Amino acid sequence: MIKFDCIGFFDNSRKTWQGYISKLVYFGSHMEISVMLSRPITADVCKTTSGFFVYFAHYECALNLCSLFDIDENIGRLSAIFDDKDAVTVACAIGKVGNLLSTPRRKRKAIISADDGEMPF
Repeated sequence: MIKFDCIGFFDNSRKTWQGYISKLVYFGSHMEISVMLSRPITADVCKTTSGFFVYFAHYECALNLCSLFDIDENIGRLSAIFDDKDAVTVACAIGKVGNLLSTPRRKRKAIISADDGEMPF
């Protein structure tokens, strides 16, 4: 379980709370995270040529995000789907693990022996 801090401004007051990611699956091209809200939600986050894309299967909707780390912008976009506190929690969760998608995954190199003259697969 991954714990992270959330900070939100509601009714001219600052609120802080802990958020939790119960599941994180990194596929290299995208990741699936489960964020603990009143009930857990699953978000599939992937990198596209124009930014990032987040799909919420339970809600059957998706969003484009310019950056995974611009929490304020993401809160505004996520408010179309979630209430204010849940939007802050999901935006902070995406920002917490966003570094997995922002850096490219190292590629494997094929090892070819000069003696064999054939590909190893």
